[in-house]
Amino acid sequence: MERELKFELSADQAGRVRDLPLLLSMQGGQRREAALKSQYFDTPELDLRRRNASLRVRNDGDHLVQTLKSVGERGAGMFQREEYESPVAGWQPDTMKLHELVPKGACVRGIFDADGLDQRLAPVFSADISRTVVPLKLPEGDEIELAIDRGVVSAGEASQPLLEFEMELKEGDPAHLYALAAQILQVVPLRLSFMSKGDRGYGLLVCEKPAAVRASPLELKRKDSVEAAFRNIAQNCLAQIHGNEAAVASGHSAEGVHQMRVGLRRLRSALNMFSPVLTCPDALQDEIQWIAGELGESRDWEVLAHSTLAQIAAEESTQADLDRVRQRAQDIATQRRQAAAEAISSTRYAKLAIELNRWVASAAWRNEQEPSKADALASPVTGFARDTLRKRHRKLVRRGRGLHKLDAQHRHRARIAAKKLRYATEFFASLVPQKALRGYHKALSRLQDDLGWGNDIAVADGLLSKLQHRHEAVAAGAAYARGYLAALREADRPRQKQLWKGFRRVERPR
Repeated sequence: MERELKFELSADQAGRVRDLPLLLSMQGGQRREAALKSQYFDTPELDLRRRNASLRVRNDGDHLVQTLKSVGERGAGMFQREEYESPVAGWQPDTMKLHELVPKGACVRGIFDADGLDQRLAPVFSADISRTVVPLKLPEGDEIELAIDRGVVSAGEASQPLLEFEMELKEGDPAHLYALAAQILQVVPLRLSFMSKGDRGYGLLVCEKPAAVRASPLELKRKDSVEAAFRNIAQNCLAQIHGNEAAVASGHSAEGVHQMRVGLRRLRSALNMFSPVLTCPDALQDEIQWIAGELGESRDWEVLAHSTLAQIAAEESTQADLDRVRQRAQDIATQRRQAAAEAISSTRYAKLAIELNRWVASAAWRNEQEPSKADALASPVTGFARDTLRKRHRKLVRRGRGLHKLDAQHRHRARIAAKKLRYATEFFASLVPQKALRGYHKALSRLQDDLGWGNDIAVADGLLSKLQHRHEAVAAGAAYARGYLAALREADRPRQKQLWKGFRRVERPR
């Protein structure tokens, strides 16, 4: 398994990183220079890319080596991938050798199912890199290889220069890798790199844009401790957050912004849920709130521009006014999407992502733990899950009483309670009877979706109010839209009443 962190470098940062006293003090061998030429292969149908794999042949001194990698998991600039290497005689892959190396359960094993793979493989893009390598030996004994790569990735007539800093964990604890990265960022303001060289090549080859990533299924075990369950949940949330970084950083993916925001909301809900037994530092929570706010503002304008305003039926006399509102909202949504991209590509976000992953990987909450909390963390998760679901259910019942009659403020409180309960049921789904969970989750989801729709209407009213009072050209259309949406929200009260009754009729899983 390859584990490496990647950062983007500016021209003046390469020398600063290479000569950092911190790194020089840990140098565990001779610095070396290498000229690397890599040729990447795929079929005409890009079978390897579709199966989340990459295959290259690279010179290694006087020898040639073929490497098969999975796309793997990505988090805070960390690439964790399956990697299989073997020598080859020439600049053509030998898939028979790779087939012998790859275990049957490996995720890249499926590439060998492609018919006539050997005959159909052809060069698709290349990378020419000048690499400086520095081996490190950490005080804890971990072995890390630093590499500064300068070069170009080319596909046909298209090319892209790159200047990257990589930290590969050869042996040791990933938490120590994150800790070292955090120390470096205190001195040199680096930005995370969200793309491998393979990603860059395929991006040039087929104008591929990073895709949005939804949360992956979460499976907890009944024998898990509370602490083990938290780490699994936190890592699941982080996987969704980091899986969408490249899409957000591209500035083109509204869905990437949405999914990354959902991942952050899930993480914040998990931190709140486990707060009785562990504490996330205030400074870290403040930074999580900052990036959530950056994404939230972008998402709010996207929803207004492309979803909420689409629900308004305008008469011919008001159509032009409404069109001007839509156009203005779309323009602002584009600006906010770019602002979110800049936030994700900033040093501030890099520090947050590295520190958050270090906190989870090292279980840093233990450092400030009271004995009573230590006992609670070691207890079985089943009891904690049962108590959490009961408490969150009761809070929603209390806040949602007479839901269809509530004012905006109290309806918002009910929505927050519903959202937290929904996340809790999803986190602990594998620990409760599935038959009872299905009906409960369905009724809860319908209720929360309707409350979320109502919140979109309320947010839209605030955004439209800003347009109405700050932009004279769209004032008339914004005023019309606010009135129309207010009427929609009032008309939804009978549906809320029915959804609330439906939820209350369903028995809570125990």
